[in-house]
Amino acid sequence: MHIHIIGAGVVGLTTAYYLCKKGHKVTIIEKEHDVACGASFANGGQLSYCFSDPLGKPSLLPKLLNIVLNRDLGIRFNLPPNHNSLKWLKHFAANCTRKKHNQNQLQLAELSLSSMSLLKEMKDHLNLKFDHQRSSKIALFEKEKDFKNEIKYLKLKQNLGNDNRAMSIEEAISLEPAIGTLNNRYAGAIFSESDEAGDTLLFCRGLKDWLIENGTNFHFKTYVKGLKNNNSKVVGLTTDEGFIETEKIIVCGGSSTENIVESPSPITPARGYSLTLPRGKVSFDMSLTLSDQKVLFTKLGKKIRITGFADFFRNNTNDHKRIQELIELAQRVAPDLADYNPVKIDSWSGDRPLTPSSIPFIGPSNLEGVYINSGHGFYGWTLSFASGKIISNYF
Repeated sequence: MHIHIIGAGVVGLTTAYYLCKKGHKVTIIEKEHDVACGASFANGGQLSYCFSDPLGKPSLLPKLLNIVLNRDLGIRFNLPPNHNSLKWLKHFAANCTRKKHNQNQLQLAELSLSSMSLLKEMKDHLNLKFDHQRSSKIALFEKEKDFKNEIKYLKLKQNLGNDNRAMSIEEAISLEPAIGTLNNRYAGAIFSESDEAGDTLLFCRGLKDWLIENGTNFHFKTYVKGLKNNNSKVVGLTTDEGFIETEKIIVCGGSSTENIVESPSPITPARGYSLTLPRGKVSFDMSLTLSDQKVLFTKLGKKIRITGFADFFRNNTNDHKRIQELIELAQRVAPDLADYNPVKIDSWSGDRPLTPSSIPFIGPSNLEGVYINSGHGFYGWTLSFASGKIISNYF
């Protein structure tokens, strides 16, 4: 079977991998000049098998006023620009209840833990080099109330095999001494030994080489204008390079997915930002998350990746300002974990595709022959292996 994939980020490439292994012919269509030019280019690098939690949660509701008024540095909202954005926001609010949060958290945990074993299998099979390490991870909480709220959910996830455990800040410092150099005061921490880290861009480039060697065709700099159907069945897609005839399409288009096909679970862009810097005076081995600010510190080979923020219904006109805010926050809290010399800062901004539940949509669309693997939000790197495997089983 010949299957066309739209999107050459980590989700599209892992999808292609599992289809190739099943013997299918695969063609990947990508609007950029190479793989991983979108959200996969400079993401946090953390493989958060045990920390992939939904954004919507009961504890977020009391903070909504501050978020809407842009008083929360970690999350920013503009006014929803259209009906689809309002629809997404309404569904997002509905997913902030305790019942829905528990359901979503368990689904994400199942997908994440499945990805952990699938990446191990893939790595053994392909021998890719992408600065992969079992780094473990510590999430830090400033407010006692937020820390206790997170502890409530630990048992739910532990029942699935998640190894998260709560600890005092003193215990956290004993595991990762660099925490003791941070300038914030913390009420507690949650630790996962099994979480990993790796450079998504290097992974994607290596996987691209394997896919080409195994017969996958790539059409770069090809923009998909729309799908053509006959009696509710897809017959091809229209691009700026001409018409492509096909009866099977998987849309892995990230935040552009709904420009191509309507998703049963609405998808909106959540803009994020990252810095790639040389190492600082203080070395650290474990991945760190400042939960209150939604900022991540990850060691990737010889460099440090700092990732942060989630901005909704915004354009890219504020990118420079938000990157500056990320630099200032990181330098204030963790002055010694990276070299903040402006000449050495490599910054990035991009959109992560997020559903209201934080659960990616993986399955058939309403148009026969068209499937969707998108909406992974902040966990595209982590969830890509499980979602690629799941969508491949439709063929």
